[in-house]
Amino acid sequence: MLQTFEVKKHLIFILLPIFYAMGVLWHALEFTLPYMLIITPYTILITTIIGFYAELRNLSGQLLLWALSTFLITFTLEAVGVATGDVFGSYRYGPTLGFSLFGVPLLIGLNWTLIIFGFNILYQRWFPSRIAVILLVAFSTVVFDWVLEPVAISYDYWKWQGNTIPLQNYAAWFAISLVFSAAFQLMRIKPRSIMPSFVVLVEFVFFLLLRIFVI
Repeated sequence: MLQTFEVKKHLIFILLPIFYAMGVLWHALEFTLPYMLIITPYTILITTIIGFYAELRNLSGQLLLWALSTFLITFTLEAVGVATGDVFGSYRYGPTLGFSLFGVPLLIGLNWTLIIFGFNILYQRWFPSRIAVILLVAFSTVVFDWVLEPVAISYDYWKWQGNTIPLQNYAAWFAISLVFSAAFQLMRIKPRSIMPSFVVLVEFVFFLLLRIFVI
């Protein structure tokens, strides 16, 4: 079983970047773009499952508690944000990200959880200071969102009122990521794999390439 998992892991490290590189090309081509938008929610879901796969095999109680709490609270904040504009600013989600509840795609809570999780794993391998890790994670999630925003707007993931991204949005991303990264560090969660970090970095490069070369 361990050998089988290691083979699958190595295949993911090879095939996932290739798939996302092809995704950049397919987004750039007019006749394939509509199909890319159709499969977007499924791609994000499968990628998220890949990110958590190693942890799901032997899930710890602490990680489960953190992940569920992060998913539920960030999803709730998104729902409040969509309804009131008080969290991130005034915005609405489009149909591209799939099934929604209270005006928020369910994938959004999953993506929040994966991004914060992946950056925590990445930085705690490099920095012994938990405070440094927490701050770097919060900063990195803001950068991730900054790269993502024009792509998301272009492909109708979401739209901002007046087509203006408020600074409030980035402040909220920083604060929310800071809180859940702090929780992750205080709970002393010890992940088993760097796969979540790898998936987040692949997604980041994908959106960066779309932002620079496609939209």
